[in-house]
Amino acid sequence: MIFAELRLKNGEVVRIPFICQQCGKCCEILSKVVFDPIERKLYMENLEEISRYTNLDELIEELSKKVEAKHPVKLPCPFFKDNKCLIHPIRPRSCRIFPLGKDLDQGIGCPGLKRLKELISAFDVEKVEYKFVEGEVPKVKVSMEVVEKFLSLRLSHKEIREFFKLNEIEKTL
Repeated sequence: MIFAELRLKNGEVVRIPFICQQCGKCCEILSKVVFDPIERKLYMENLEEISRYTNLDELIEELSKKVEAKHPVKLPCPFFKDNKCLIHPIRPRSCRIFPLGKDLDQGIGCPGLKRLKELISAFDVEKVEYKFVEGEVPKVKVSMEVVEKFLSLRLSHKEIREFFKLNEIEKTL
């Protein structure tokens, strides 16, 4: 899960989820998939695991018909079709952590990152830290004021659901 952890000026910590908009820009522009048409091989992260999940021979055959090159070429991700990742549960780590990294979205204009920054800007923030965590993420306790502030923004159901996976309302006496 990707989220921004905010330290507010009042000392409170709140987590805002990153929601992928499934635009495919990262899959097309930042893909690390390399195809060698001479050797008829595909090179990418966790290819062995992906080969257990999908038929790579069929994909290589399809690519061989489409790619007119005499040397290895970098391709848009062949596993991104109809705005869906066909290998989402086992996608490479570089895909799972996007848009985090040295330059966040690396200049591609990720709409999910843009939305995350819009949500962050609604808060009085002292510090922002972007995080990627695999598995269960322990919730942080947030005040009702923070929850009300977040819920006052124009949100999707998914943004609300993911917010409450990361935060819980602090019980007050």
